[in-house]
Amino acid sequence: MNPKTILYTIIALIMSSSVFLFNSSETSDPQEVYRVYLDGKSIGLIYSKAELEDYINKEEETIKNQYDVDNVYIPNNLDIVKEVTYNEKVQSAAAIYDEIKDKSSFTIKGYKITIKGVEEMTEEGTKQTEDVSVNVLDKDIFVEAVDNAMGAFVDDESYEKFLNDQQEEITDEGTLIEDIYLQNDIIIKESNISIKDQIFLTVEDLSKYLLFGTLDEQQKYTVKEGDTIESVSFNNKLSVGEFLIANEQFNSADNLLYPGQEVTLGIIKPAFRLVEEDHVVSIEDNHYTTIYEDDPTLAVGTEIVKQQGVNGVSRVTRKVKKVNGDIVEALPAGEEVIKPKVDQIIIRGQKQVSGVGNLQVWFWPTARPYIISSTYGWRWGKLHEGLDISGTGRGSPIYAANNGVVVQAGYTGTNGNYVYIDHNNGYYSVYAHMDSIRVSKGQIVEGGQLIGTMGDSGFATGVHLHFAIYYGYPFLGGVSVNPRRFL
Repeated sequence: MNPKTILYTIIALIMSSSVFLFNSSETSDPQEVYRVYLDGKSIGLIYSKAELEDYINKEEETIKNQYDVDNVYIPNNLDIVKEVTYNEKVQSAAAIYDEIKDKSSFTIKGYKITIKGVEEMTEEGTKQTEDVSVNVLDKDIFVEAVDNAMGAFVDDESYEKFLNDQQEEITDEGTLIEDIYLQNDIIIKESNISIKDQIFLTVEDLSKYLLFGTLDEQQKYTVKEGDTIESVSFNNKLSVGEFLIANEQFNSADNLLYPGQEVTLGIIKPAFRLVEEDHVVSIEDNHYTTIYEDDPTLAVGTEIVKQQGVNGVSRVTRKVKKVNGDIVEALPAGEEVIKPKVDQIIIRGQKQVSGVGNLQVWFWPTARPYIISSTYGWRWGKLHEGLDISGTGRGSPIYAANNGVVVQAGYTGTNGNYVYIDHNNGYYSVYAHMDSIRVSKGQIVEGGQLIGTMGDSGFATGVHLHFAIYYGYPFLGGVSVNPRRFL
């Protein structure tokens, strides 16, 4: 073969080889794979999404045993997307598992439950409470836990009778529950829950969380000689109701404590607002009123009883609304006089109004019959520095509790329409949330004199009077005292 023939042969072979290589690249088959992303970053390719899911489920026996579930799923921050590729390297399910097992958390099937916040009144005005979210594997755990938590605010026997329509008709006095409901909307969504999230597995744990907002161990207190439920509650900034909720072994403030006994001090922070609407009928004393007739012929200070006072008795009906066990509204709905009252009439020497209060004689500041919707003491971790008196209705009279001088009369966003009276003996009285004010600053008033009417102005959840007594000027160094010491 001559040299030219050899050269052509080599060139032909080279060209033939080039065409083969070119055609081989063009005709390579594409492959369908899955790209795995962790937090949006690609960590590799796999042939089968199901294979990775099955591998994770097989490897995570510890999780299945811990939560008593049959399946474990991929992390919530892992995305598996189908794509087509030609020549990228494909990894095994085991390799991807090793890549993610220490960087993320696997998931299990469950329910994410959101208790939506509601509007509530605060000293700063109306605001929305925060949503509360909990995770459970079984919806029945949540239902039972809510039922348990509600039992802290509603008597179990009365609640059962209400649910089963077995409440007895009121013949003399008593309470009928007209409605019980949660004010919050509740959203239940099936979801894959990360095992790093808090998952409630027992009714007891979730009940505690719904009431106290935490699973942390509550503070303990060892009872000392002379302690009562009321004194322990007050000294630790709790209401008696909060103490009883945190200590289920007690059912009344009258239960006895013994030295060395350990009790729980837990301020409740309910995740929900339970509303109870009651029809309440009660037999109440209708206290007589003392009426003075002035006689200018008698010396000042002389008093003669012209007619002895006798208390009456009435059957009073009210519509009472409670939120998480606290009375927020008590509206009068009727009164039947069983025994009429007889007012006391006293003739006295010509009246000479003094701006100095008598520490021995104090007047009740509202009409009767009334109810105490909130007592003096600690509530929700804050001292309630007075009595909330309701049940007499909007526009009913408010009276000065003693002789004195009006030192403040006006309006604030918290107190609404309010009056401060200086009794010129070290004590001041405060009247808040009034519908109207009938006195002015600098005016001398007499105990029992009309100074305004009852309302719900300012930061108030219902029609009532907030009545307080301070030793020293209110809110400027004055110290609140329980009005029950005087009334």
